[in-house]
Amino acid sequence: MPRRTSSPSASATSAETTELFIALGSVVKGLRRHPLPAGEGLQAAMQGKAPAPRHIAALVQVATEGSVGMSELAERLSISLATASQVVTELADWGLVERSTDDTDRRRTFVTVTPAHAETIRALLDSRLRPLDRMLRRLEPDERAAFLRGLTVLAEELDHTKETVS
Repeated sequence: MPRRTSSPSASATSAETTELFIALGSVVKGLRRHPLPAGEGLQAAMQGKAPAPRHIAALVQVATEGSVGMSELAERLSISLATASQVVTELADWGLVERSTDDTDRRRTFVTVTPAHAETIRALLDSRLRPLDRMLRRLEPDERAAFLRGLTVLAEELDHTKETVS
């Protein structure tokens, strides 16, 4: 029976892939570890439920843009329009976002953060985004570009994997 040998580049890639997988797990764990900012209003609005990563991702998009269309939100989150609508419905039920209809195109719906929770949501996002901002500032411009490009390619590969498994 022939023995399989691996080339040095294959084993190096495997070690790097394993290292990346472990590092990404630590990053995800770190991002999820931060609790919601203190605030009885936000806790009461969420009815004792913790936001899922999809809620945080949607809030990041809506809060940073000020107002975002439902189709654009779905595209940015790489989810279907139906899933985006479900996430927005849950956020709206909690009183965190509100929908409005475009005056010129009644078929178009925009999502914005409610004024009552804008300050708390900003604190929530800051707690999640501040470590990312500090990390990016520690990198040289070419390192930042390479890092962001790598994450973009990884996200594309993960989306491709999801499509081929389905």
